[in-house]
Amino acid sequence: MLEEVLFVLQLIHLDFFIAFGLVTILYFISRIFIKNQIIEKVDEESNRFISSIGISYMILWLMGIFVQGFNLNEADRTLLLSRMFGKYSFGIWIQPLIWVLMTQLLRFKTIRKNVFLRILFSMLFAISIERMIIVFTSFQRDYLPSSWAVYSEIGIYPSNLFLSLFLKIIVFLVFVGLFYTVTNKFNMQKLRREKS
Repeated sequence: MLEEVLFVLQLIHLDFFIAFGLVTILYFISRIFIKNQIIEKVDEESNRFISSIGISYMILWLMGIFVQGFNLNEADRTLLLSRMFGKYSFGIWIQPLIWVLMTQLLRFKTIRKNVFLRILFSMLFAISIERMIIVFTSFQRDYLPSSWAVYSEIGIYPSNLFLSLFLKIIVFLVFVGLFYTVTNKFNMQKLRREKS
């Protein structure tokens, strides 16, 4: 069960949070040139979708911690608890809490309409704190440009990178469309029940 929970958490992080950051950047770029109600509606629905995904992410993350804690022996469980609540506990808690906090702040219209905050959120969604620490520490170790390739993703060529980002955006928009369809169906059924 732990493997399935970790897989879903990686899916949410890689395919939803990163794609939402990319869609937000594309939204603000396209909003400069095109004033269209459809683009506004897609942005509103993507904000609603990512807010609900943020809650799901937090529930799954906590569930993964409990499942992992129950599957460990006593020494490993003590080590896990000391990492979670010890001197460097912020390392475990900060990234998921930032993601959940950002997704829930997007429920407020003033934050959704603030360009600076949305761009900041999209950058924080696209680049995790763990990845920033890896890059910064690799720069810190040696200032020579020859060693700047310490952190590199193997097999990522520019064409593959653009294709993977494009597919992430498409998958995210498909899920936003499904979310919109399902919530509209529920709202229509709710209205029918209220009229009856």
